[in-house]
Amino acid sequence: MKNISILLVLTAIFTMSSCEKKEEIVNTHDDAKGDIILKKISMMGNIKYLPVFFGDGADISATGSTVEGPDGTVYDLHDIPWLAGNKQTGNGAPANVKPQAGTYTFSLKFEDGYTKTITDELESTEIDLPTITTLTYDKVNQTIHIEWNASANADLYCVKITELDIPNTKPFFKKAQISTSSTSLDINIDGSNGWMRPVSEFVDGTEYYVTVAAKKVEQGKPVAGDSSDFQTSACNKQKIVY
Repeated sequence: MKNISILLVLTAIFTMSSCEKKEEIVNTHDDAKGDIILKKISMMGNIKYLPVFFGDGADISATGSTVEGPDGTVYDLHDIPWLAGNKQTGNGAPANVKPQAGTYTFSLKFEDGYTKTITDELESTEIDLPTITTLTYDKVNQTIHIEWNASANADLYCVKITELDIPNTKPFFKKAQISTSSTSLDINIDGSNGWMRPVSEFVDGTEYYVTVAAKKVEQGKPVAGDSSDFQTSACNKQKIVY
């Protein structure tokens, strides 16, 4: 009887140990990021403000991720079709006043069913617009020349050429890290450095946006072109006809 009792106890111990080993390890997706940027836009002289959101993380779901603002407004995030990786974005509607400052809560959905909650603070800090003073297109030599006024407190500039219907479209051209010591740029329309789409996709007689953006990074973040590191962005857009 004693041997049977000992056997039953050992069996129970081994069974419990086996169950403990089979416990599922939950992936809490600690690589996930959530970031909000205050964007200030001048479109042909009209100044608007909007919050722009970025979500990031390995195996983030294509749908289901949201951001809730301090006033209870919920914004949807979506994939960036032309950008490789696991980044998502979303934004509020452009308005005449700045979005409410405070805590924005990201609920990021992942393919394994896990929801990661991240918060980020939106500050009301803004910087001056880099007003475009010269924008010329030389059709013969296939060049674009841009000049702009310096933006106080900016950490870097970015220049883009895009379609007029910007959302979800890949820029034609993007130079992301221009030093604040520069206030001009010459672009050769030849598909070389900075071009993200074939120049053959330009259509004669069609309007395109040329945008100069002044950007300020969050305190303690590197001065680089990573959107998730920006605190605020001030953009000036003008049209050219190809």
